Amino acid sequence: MKSTRIVAMPVLAAAVLALSACGGGDEEPSSPVTTTAATSSSAAPSSSAQAAPAGAAEKTAPGTKLKVGDRAVISWDKGTAAVTVTAVEAGDKAAMEQQYGDRAKGLTPYYIRYTVENVDGADHAFASSPHFGLAMADGGPTGVVITGELGSCTDDGAPKDFTTAGARYEACDLSATQDGAQIAGAEFDDDEYSDAPLIWTK
Repeated sequence: MKSTRIVAMPVLAAAVLALSACGGGDEEPSSPVTTTAATSSSAAPSSSAQAAPAGAAEKTAPGTKLKVGDRAVISWDKGTAAVTVTAVEAGDKAAMEQQYGDRAKGLTPYYIRYTVENVDGADHAFASSPHFGLAMADGGPTGVVITGELGSCTDDGAPKDFTTAGARYEACDLSATQDGAQIAGAEFDDDEYSDAPLIWTK
């Protein structure tokens, strides 16, 4: 079970919300939200590159714009992996408030669901999963930093048999925004993608 931490950073407030707890529960997420493919120029760096085709090990170029369900190849662990964002869902606000109390009020949780595929055949057993965040419609930050698990949004990392090309597993990253904030989709901004993230939209 993961240690969970949540920090809210409202733009106009000096107060910082911080809480540590144990994630997990039985709550199910609400229906997927509809995200928009139209983002501001700062939300998604311009690129005409496409996701790597199935079976290819060539890495997807930084700044690539994708749709939910598209596959991208990234550097990961000892080599490379293919990742596919499969859903960006609004989470259970009531479950979040039950887990964190009044300090979670005013926040909307989101579940970023994705699959990881072993494409290089390396031994990736027990490797930590790649991390995804929300891409905001206005191109800015979410205003909330959160790690851990909530309800059905869990991640145990790569299984012990994740050692052969073609092996896959599913995971979920928990994120959150201030209530009413508009999201565009999900993004991956680790390593060489820090200046030009991969962005998945509906």
